[in-house]
Amino acid sequence: MFSSIKMEVLTGIQQAKCASLHYFLLAIATYYVSVFLFAVRWKYVLRGTGVDVPISELFKANLAGLFMNNITPMSRGGGELLRMLWVSKLRGVPMGISAVTIVYERILESIPVMVMVAIGFLYFATSEALVLIPLLLGLLMIWLKWEEFIELTLRLFRVELSDEDRGRILTLRRRGEVNLVGITASSLVWALDVARLKLLTLAFGLKVSLPVLVFVSVVNLILGIAAFTPGGIGIVEGGLVGTLTYVGLPPTLAVSVVVLERFISYVLGSLSGLVVLFTSGGREVWRALKSR
Repeated sequence: MFSSIKMEVLTGIQQAKCASLHYFLLAIATYYVSVFLFAVRWKYVLRGTGVDVPISELFKANLAGLFMNNITPMSRGGGELLRMLWVSKLRGVPMGISAVTIVYERILESIPVMVMVAIGFLYFATSEALVLIPLLLGLLMIWLKWEEFIELTLRLFRVELSDEDRGRILTLRRRGEVNLVGITASSLVWALDVARLKLLTLAFGLKVSLPVLVFVSVVNLILGIAAFTPGGIGIVEGGLVGTLTYVGLPPTLAVSVVVLERFISYVLGSLSGLVVLFTSGGREVWRALKSR
């Protein structure tokens, strides 16, 4: 059994080397466009609190955060803290504001994510989509109890804010432009994730339907969150191969697609973040992160 699995993996890696370069390069481009959209979203959320940070700085902070995510257990295990420290140490943004804006990003992001989960799971199994109910209730409670939620967040991160800064954070919920840009950027990011999977399957001449790719993207998200290994190594790859095989791809081609996807999201993402971390003032942030 293990010898056959090893053979499929080796065959998949060999096939990955023969993938269409054109589609592969486009898939890489979608990854970095997604990182840029993360920076756009964060910029508007920060601007909603009266803080203006250059988008180039936020782009670098996101890349560095992706590197940290890939070397720590669980999705975003350390990247979010690094991002908070990045804008606080290098741009003087109060820690409380950076913390709350990142949390607010996640709230905005959850809206398109739940739409994707609904599309993905409803296509295959209606009962699993019931998991959306507690998520929706949780978001509704946060929205209705926004002030209490902010106070809890500030206590968790052990930061003090002036009354003025606290007031600016509390008004985020009423910032129409911030919410529109945040939800739009988040939706585009997840659309690009699906597009990247589409491009990688096209690289091998495969025609996979959009609902199936949405389902695979949702599984990829869940695996990244649930995985306890750094960057989800081993767990994400195995889960994705299993999912692609389940939806009809031959095992060797499933391995090939996953090899390329993880090369982009894990290898290239980690290398880009590492370069940024040690060439753009990130050493100070790294020291501050280790001290925490």
